[in-house]
Amino acid sequence: MAPGDRAVVVVGASAAGLRCACRLARLKPGWHVGVVEASPVFSYAACGLPYVLSGDITDPNDLRQTSYRAVRDVRFFAEEKGVAVLSGWRATEIRLAEGLLKVESPEGERQLRWDELVLATGARSRQLPGQVDHPRVRAFHRWDDLHPLLQGLRRGEIGRVAVVGAGLVGCELAEAFGGLWGAEVVLMEAGATPLPELLDPEVGACVARHLESSGVEVLVGSPVRTMQVDDDRVTLLLDSGKVTADIAVVAVGVEPEVELARGVGARIGPTGAIAVDERLATSLPHVWAAGDCVEVTDAVTGAPVFRPLGSLANRQGRTLANILAGRRDAFPPATGAMAVKVFDLGVAATGCTEARARERGIAVRSVWITADDCAHYWPEAKRIHLKLVYERGSQRVVGVQAVGEGEVVKRIDVATQLVARGATVAELAQVEHAYAPPYAPAVEPLAVAACAAQNQEDGVEAELPTCPLDTVLDVRLPEERERQPADGAQVKEVSVVELRDARDAPPAPDGGLVVCERGARSAEAARILLHRGKARYLGGGLQWREAARGANTGPAASAEDTTPEPAG
Repeated sequence: MAPGDRAVVVVGASAAGLRCACRLARLKPGWHVGVVEASPVFSYAACGLPYVLSGDITDPNDLRQTSYRAVRDVRFFAEEKGVAVLSGWRATEIRLAEGLLKVESPEGERQLRWDELVLATGARSRQLPGQVDHPRVRAFHRWDDLHPLLQGLRRGEIGRVAVVGAGLVGCELAEAFGGLWGAEVVLMEAGATPLPELLDPEVGACVARHLESSGVEVLVGSPVRTMQVDDDRVTLLLDSGKVTADIAVVAVGVEPEVELARGVGARIGPTGAIAVDERLATSLPHVWAAGDCVEVTDAVTGAPVFRPLGSLANRQGRTLANILAGRRDAFPPATGAMAVKVFDLGVAATGCTEARARERGIAVRSVWITADDCAHYWPEAKRIHLKLVYERGSQRVVGVQAVGEGEVVKRIDVATQLVARGATVAELAQVEHAYAPPYAPAVEPLAVAACAAQNQEDGVEAELPTCPLDTVLDVRLPEERERQPADGAQVKEVSVVELRDARDAPPAPDGGLVVCERGARSAEAARILLHRGKARYLGGGLQWREAARGANTGPAASAEDTTPEPAG
């Protein structure tokens, strides 16, 4: 190397590590940039693994190829990117004072000199307490986790699967096992509904209902207490009984790989991941970290959070390369925008759920809408359900959740930008969108939700879609009532026109709730009734309620926030 050139060693050849190494090699072609990776197979799209199992991707090796079909192996990175990848070598010790990294393989030991060290050690599958080490109990996180399951399915050895954990991967696996292979699937979740870290219960209930209608047995509020395994089956013991299956796949999340960092004295944050600043620097000089092994700052709460997402890891890798090359850059707080496909249902969310916001002491309110993803008269229009969570007083947008067979991800992508910059409900109501009937309605559903929040601040109160219906004022058309009767014990039928034209018409029974199909007409009726006292309507309407019908949502929650305003 020429004078002034530096040696940079990256530990970990996944998204963050390789993105950092490849960009740094472009920015500083005279530097020596090397990557150490323990696995012989690396640089694959791990998020695509469930879709290999489902048959959507027929060749697993597609996950290792570029868009122009080049295989991302040692030769590719050396010749195409100018990055030396030492594959099959595990980093075991950092010698900080000497600037050395000790690595081991079956071939022996080596020591690599570095001026700057990047830890991109990723994450590993989290295990259940007392989890049994047996071939019938599997994880699903790495390349090597895929092939035993594929072989068992192809040989007909797996006819019934217990999936433990209804997070992103658990829901994807439920579809993969059941959809292509026709296996019986039991999906178990300790939380009140599927995707509890992503969705509030009334939104998660729509996911549970869809899973059940797709043939998956869903057991929520069901933590696994113990396991029993023999040569023929695995038995999972729950509080409510037991589940037997040919195989159990444990998908209860991941935890950061921090042993190398901890061994050299790097500060580990409260989440258990490596603590870094906005420049992705650790507490140690010339030691940096990025990807699934680090914690990030939550854009809503300002607190450190662990968010192992490929989208964040790639951005962090580029940001860190810029910083190492001497450019001004920083990694901003993250909203945690996520999406998942559950059979034909799209699910996406950003920011904080209502539950998490309250845990953090943020006083929030919520509204719910049901809408079409494009013009309602367009033949391919599909329904979506959307929840908006906003802060009391400031009306800052705290989080948005969306589910439906229609386009939900683009709504969350837009909402993410507003959550990230602390935008208000008023700003969301003015969001500009590209409009054409095949792609979007004239009034964007995000803006509809924002208007519902503004109406709520005027006194038109939205009630939880899954709340008990005791007495209701039904403002739907007769044919709508016949098709889907309101399940309230006491129902008064009246139209919005009658309410508007006859100001002396009787209001809803005391404590009653105005209902319609999607919430728009009932909100309008509640506005008419507002001058007579408190007006409430069913958020999201009876269609949301139907989408969640029969699903176990855990203890009933109130739409009214009882969290006191934070002091000061």
